Amino acid sequence: MEQFMKLSPEEKEKALDAIRNMKFPIYDGCMLPKLDPLMANTEKHMESVRNFESKESDILLCTFGKSGTHWVHEIASMILKGEAEYSSTGKVDVMLEIADMDKLKDLPSPRFINTHFAFRHLPKKHVENGYKIIHVSRNPKDVMVSFYHHALNDPFAACAEEDFPGTWSDYIQDMCENRHNFYGGFINYEREWEEAKKTKAVTNVHSAFYEDLKKNPVAEITRLAAFLNKDLSTQLIQEIADKCSFKNLADATISGKKGEDLIPMFSRNKKNFIFRKGTTGDWKNWFTVAQNEMFDQMLERGFEGSDLKFTYELN
Repeated sequence: MEQFMKLSPEEKEKALDAIRNMKFPIYDGCMLPKLDPLMANTEKHMESVRNFESKESDILLCTFGKSGTHWVHEIASMILKGEAEYSSTGKVDVMLEIADMDKLKDLPSPRFINTHFAFRHLPKKHVENGYKIIHVSRNPKDVMVSFYHHALNDPFAACAEEDFPGTWSDYIQDMCENRHNFYGGFINYEREWEEAKKTKAVTNVHSAFYEDLKKNPVAEITRLAAFLNKDLSTQLIQEIADKCSFKNLADATISGKKGEDLIPMFSRNKKNFIFRKGTTGDWKNWFTVAQNEMFDQMLERGFEGSDLKFTYELN
């Protein structure tokens, strides 16, 4: 990052183009983003993640990409601090995909870490010892739309050489065929979590849905605070809900209230690609009837026998 910041605007664009043309790292059948530790030595970094020395006080936030990770990370951070004040550090600083694992181990407790890695790739000690995990899910159609716009602008999640994400039509066909299967693909990711919960391979986990948090933020924040063993006042929970509404959190990030917003520096359109709409049901503006039918068939096959139910629009 420091080296990148020193480059001229022309040199920065050249460096970003070079990233866009790099191929994605692959590990255990999962395509991963083009982040430095994963690009330098994928096997080594993934092994260091699996062998990370978790502590009982650690909390791990696990989501498939574009399922509200930044949002829930900010909410939980406020709960842990016991105050409705924005954190000056973002979730990227403590994200297993990109963090320096040696520096991560020296952070003070409680360490609040996050990742999109598949369940089987999580730190073994954390899972086996039953340390706290927050798992958030979102309906796959809104996830697809949100990730499409993210990948259009994020050089670490796009590949010009492979023409990914391409047009919306190209992209949704790609997703249905699971060709660019980030983190193993949505279905595999959520099925693995479902199986882990059923078989008690994971025990101390707080499960939440993006749509429930949108519809009933106070109730969901109260439930999360109880899981984190934090007794917060009704007033503070309401303040956290207000500060972490999509509009207020996006404004705080983009305006600099949470610290300097570096995302536009990497973005193709020079805007923050983390926050777009934050709504439920925007997929209806993107899926054609035929695409929706194709996607539904894919979901039906992939979730056959599953008890998972997703909410695709809010009343």
